[in-house]
Amino acid sequence: MFPPFGTASWELYSATGSAYLRKKPFFGRAVSWLGDIVVVELARLLPAPLVGTVLRDLGATVIKIELLPKGDSLRGTALFELLNRGKRSVAVPPDQLSRLLEGLLPKADVLVTNYRPETQASIGLSPEKVLQAYPHLLYVNLLGTPDGRPGHDLNFLAESGVLDRMRPSPESPPLVPSFLLGDILGGTASALIRLLAALYRRTRTGQGAYLPIYLREEIFRWSVSLAHLHRLFGGQLPPPGSDFLSGALPCYRVYPTQDNRYLAVAALEEKFWQAFCEFVGRPDLQPYGKVMGDPYPHREMESMIRQRTWTEWKALLEGTAFCVTPVYTFEEVLTQPWVQEAWREGFLFFAPPDGPTPVPELGEAREWVEDRFGFLISGSH
Repeated sequence: MFPPFGTASWELYSATGSAYLRKKPFFGRAVSWLGDIVVVELARLLPAPLVGTVLRDLGATVIKIELLPKGDSLRGTALFELLNRGKRSVAVPPDQLSRLLEGLLPKADVLVTNYRPETQASIGLSPEKVLQAYPHLLYVNLLGTPDGRPGHDLNFLAESGVLDRMRPSPESPPLVPSFLLGDILGGTASALIRLLAALYRRTRTGQGAYLPIYLREEIFRWSVSLAHLHRLFGGQLPPPGSDFLSGALPCYRVYPTQDNRYLAVAALEEKFWQAFCEFVGRPDLQPYGKVMGDPYPHREMESMIRQRTWTEWKALLEGTAFCVTPVYTFEEVLTQPWVQEAWREGFLFFAPPDGPTPVPELGEAREWVEDRFGFLISGSH
């Protein structure tokens, strides 16, 4: 029986010899999911502006407020280009900020900031005051901690307990991750989840909300694997680098190849491990997939995987389904066909509904804002 929505939105998908109907992915389509939403962004650095970037890619109109004379401190950098393509810039001197907000917020749906409590109050953006004046508004504020003290990704990973687990062994220092887990997962992703839920709620109730996002607390909430280990071991975590998701299992770790590249083996399920061992001619290793504390299977796996280069392993594993994959460099990933749908003029989360998205010049949207919102911006760029 065909799915109830009709076959136009479904496609035939086949993998590993089986075929079935699946919903066609919307990723990459030029769909204006949030086409009627207006976002005012008064934020800097990465996590909060990235919220606006994703909303923009989903079709929202994002008005970026910049303070004269220089505007955003990231202007002229590659990061500014990635974060601000397609947004509309309006620039005013600091003493005109309050007046600008008074003109924008009555018709805005979302306000995104990253200000400490004392700064919020000093510029008239205390949550109580804002929601009293604009009860429809969804007000998102991203901070590292509730008190708003300065910090960066590494600080909040450290305070959340996550950084300590990023150690190859109990004697090793924590690794410094270049993927900004705290900023992007604890900040941007957490804010977007809450905000999109609040937008849905507002369609039913008409009520706005203040949505404070604290990176340290959110990183801790995302630590599901640590919570699992904590419960599994009766409230005592095993030492870093010695649990089954950090390399202690022969079936779940990274192995070097002959040319000092790497292979990611993640055959946690018994059927995958058994099939992989059979495939590489080492059925004798099948009983050792989840054996901990025995160096033998690790040593044998290392020796076996070092017999081939990364390219040879890539060719050998093509079309297999063992949860074993080559570790690609970022440059190699950019050449992959699947990336082309996600890579346009930099990173795009979704294809913009109105095509190419240029980076705004400082204050370029003054006339558009004045016409759209019906007030004059004095002292602007």
